Amino acid sequence: MSDYDFKQLNDKEFEILCSDLLGEVEGRRFERFKAGKDAGVDGRFFADKGKEVILQCKHWCNTPLKQLVHTLSTVEKPKIDKLKPNRYLLIVSNPLSRADKKTIHRALVPYVVSESDIYGKEDLNDLLKSKPHIERRHYKLWLHSSSVLEHIFNNAIIGRSMFSLEEIIRTSARYVVTANHQAALKILDKLGVVIITGAPGIGKTTLADHLCLHYTAQGFAYLKIAEDIREAESAFDPESRQVFYFDDFLGRNYLEALKGHEGSHISQFIRRIVTNKNKRFVLTSRSTILNQGKQLIDSFDHNNIQQNEYELRIQSLTDMDKAQILYNHIWHSELNNDFIEQLYLQRRYRNIIKHKNFNPRLINYITDASRLDSCSPTDYWEHINRSLTNPSQIWENPFIAQQDDFGRALILLVALNGYALDENILAEAYQRYIALPENQNLHGRREFRSNIRQLTGSFFNRTISHKKVATIDLFNPSIGDYLLERYAGDEVAFRLGMLSLRTLQSLMTLRSLMLNVQLSKKQTFFICDAIIKQLVNENFENTSTSYVSLLCDIYRNCGCLAYEDTDALQTAAMFILKKSFGSVTDDSFKLIKWAVEQHIVSSEQALDFIVNNHKYIDSEEEIKAILSLLSTIPETTPGYAECEKSARKYIIDLVVDNFSEFIDVMSAFSQVEHRDYREAYRILKKLVVEKLNNFGAFFYEDDIAWLLKSYDVEDELDQYFENIHDDYDQGSESPAMLAIDEIDDLFERN
Repeated sequence: MSDYDFKQLNDKEFEILCSDLLGEVEGRRFERFKAGKDAGVDGRFFADKGKEVILQCKHWCNTPLKQLVHTLSTVEKPKIDKLKPNRYLLIVSNPLSRADKKTIHRALVPYVVSESDIYGKEDLNDLLKSKPHIERRHYKLWLHSSSVLEHIFNNAIIGRSMFSLEEIIRTSARYVVTANHQAALKILDKLGVVIITGAPGIGKTTLADHLCLHYTAQGFAYLKIAEDIREAESAFDPESRQVFYFDDFLGRNYLEALKGHEGSHISQFIRRIVTNKNKRFVLTSRSTILNQGKQLIDSFDHNNIQQNEYELRIQSLTDMDKAQILYNHIWHSELNNDFIEQLYLQRRYRNIIKHKNFNPRLINYITDASRLDSCSPTDYWEHINRSLTNPSQIWENPFIAQQDDFGRALILLVALNGYALDENILAEAYQRYIALPENQNLHGRREFRSNIRQLTGSFFNRTISHKKVATIDLFNPSIGDYLLERYAGDEVAFRLGMLSLRTLQSLMTLRSLMLNVQLSKKQTFFICDAIIKQLVNENFENTSTSYVSLLCDIYRNCGCLAYEDTDALQTAAMFILKKSFGSVTDDSFKLIKWAVEQHIVSSEQALDFIVNNHKYIDSEEEIKAILSLLSTIPETTPGYAECEKSARKYIIDLVVDNFSEFIDVMSAFSQVEHRDYREAYRILKKLVVEKLNNFGAFFYEDDIAWLLKSYDVEDELDQYFENIHDDYDQGSESPAMLAIDEIDDLFERN
């Protein structure tokens, strides 16, 4: 049995819960009234012969009993004397002993007919135990029930996912269930996959979090993907119920310009999900980033992911939705009354709700008491207006005025990385940064650990995994937005940061800065040039081949490369040629192809490179890259025929083993009737031929025949029709939206 303290509910949500519960106890529907307009009546009904029964709810769980009784006798009792009800029902969220009820009863006689008309925390929990349908109707209450929490915390696949679930639960009190929740849930249940899009700060992550909780509470195992879709692929179990979550899958704060192979992996994984009724997949992305990603990743368009998109728009939030969001943040904040009073003065809360820049992230910021140390209550409204008018600058003062040079350096490094990174890797990058000649005149606190402690909770989140590994991430994604905009065009700042980081993610940031024109191609070229020359001087010590390969790809595609700049690039190509055994990417194959065309690498060396690495490729982009490299090698090169045959066989076997990930089976099956195996085979054959042609090399009829023979079309078509998701009907088992009256009613204070 759950033992609620009801602190996750605000006072108005508590009133609605009490009305629902007492309505069932009394067998009557309670009329509800606007708080403050009814002389102390939260609900009422008329008993026999028109006798009025009044309900009053007091959500004062943190108020000492002595103060509660005093308020009831001095404030509430005079109101009741005027109303003269036949019966008065009182519900409080405080725990009450038998003696406590006697004390309250004496204070409110004769209107409280008996002590059983006084309900405390224990009584409410007993009623909920006997009326679970009411518990389910109130989302935030249902979310904190012991049975739901047990399901949730027992179904995190890895420790990081457990931490994510704990964070969602911890912050759930501020969540508002809107029509967006229901609509996105309907897509997810029907199609198995939902991609939540929208502008920064609109609440994509929060909505996604609660969609995942919905399924985790029903026994689905939960995995939050940190960086790579391969995490989900490795945990995928066809038979068990699983929900996967990939937050900001196309880039945390900016367009990462994902490599095609990653986009292919994601679209392939989506195909696996939609044909398995035991799976759910939740992704989020900014609308602008997803639209640009579609231009870069052909497989997104080919797989018609538009049907899985749900765009979260500020226009889809009603004024009442916004009011609930603001009210919840105020209620659950640690703002003192002097600050809160500024929001009620002349109903200023309405100005916030109606503001064109309203978004949930901004509301969280302006109601965060920890960020108001230097702000007095009289200045609070000016602070809110300033934040609403120019929301991108809310980090300006904390970053410039409240941090020294070393603190700002650490924040910039984490922002440039784009994702959470191991604390030890950040420490190494930080030491490289402060050792650079240009940074010898920095001022402030130099020591790494003390800076991390100071920044955690304001600019950083510090997370300890189940393996005791600490990771550092930005406290809020908008910090990254602010910094990348602030330093846009600053080649020196970005160069120093990139020279220090040495992470694959930082190079993705660099490429996105160039694509978003926050750096020109010429500036990007000079940054790449500085990094690659530094790596050459260090003989590429402790540098991964994937990092070097991506760096060279960006370097070559800036459009500024001249013959005299190729020495370092040649050295990098030779490093890849010698060191990349088993760790290649499509960028590696592209670099070697360039080196062959520049006569830096011989045809024999390139052929050996293919022989040594072709069995490690696993994506469409890598297939295209290796076949493109093979096409530059003369067929007369010794060993060419054997290499070409082996590579082609491996590619065919790879597609056979992962047929539904390379071939859009769902698209084919959706075009045919149940048991129409011949038509399904015909469409699949067409898709196979298109896919092989798209690889960029010639394949034989035998290859196509073997591919189709290895795939059981009849069985897979039958399973498709068996597993396809039914139309979604939540019924009574799903938590219902809370019904609250008008905005002024919500903000009216007792």
